[in-house]
Amino acid sequence: MPNPLISHQVPGLLLKRKYPKRIDGTAICLGAFAPDLSILFEPFMYSFPFRHITHSFLGLLIWVAPITIMLTIIFSRYIGPRISKIAMKEGRIYRLVAYFGFDELFHLKKKRFNKHFYIVAFYSALIGGLTHFLIDLPAHGIIELFFPWTVFSHPEFLFITIFDFGLPPLVIDRWQINSVITLFELIWYIEDLILMVISLFLLRMIKKHKLIESWYSNEL
Repeated sequence: MPNPLISHQVPGLLLKRKYPKRIDGTAICLGAFAPDLSILFEPFMYSFPFRHITHSFLGLLIWVAPITIMLTIIFSRYIGPRISKIAMKEGRIYRLVAYFGFDELFHLKKKRFNKHFYIVAFYSALIGGLTHFLIDLPAHGIIELFFPWTVFSHPEFLFITIFDFGLPPLVIDRWQINSVITLFELIWYIEDLILMVISLFLLRMIKKHKLIESWYSNEL
């Protein structure tokens, strides 16, 4: 799957730039990340397919939307402003973080958590989660959208081996890293790289044009 913290945010960033008043940028970006939060619970649910739920249409309503709204409030009030303070420090790493606009996240504290916020955050979270599913489709071995009713497998040709480095698999706890790269895994790597570059470009443009400040200037 593409990187949930950078690559999956591309559609959300594009939609926020296009419709700044109709989309909650924090909610749509966190909504695109929320399905993969299942990884935090999988070690405790050996026999329960929690990931199937978070990557399904049912999961949009019972997982993605509520967890995203909660995280949006926490991120806007505490995490975002804290990241902003860190990004304002002196040093090469901090300047790099500020280059992509993370020093502007203190503006999120201006957000008002009223009825309008919850409505916009709700459908923004759903859109973010849906874009996650669509981006994942060609980069996964299975399709979980209709869980718990059914889980589909991709066509066999996507499992064709493209590269085989001839090394034994590396097993870490329940995770296994193979030296064999199939077609769908190759698509995953390419998709991740392309989306990551686009995401960083969009973040830079948002910073360059001071869009975060303009989006929240009317919240006071």
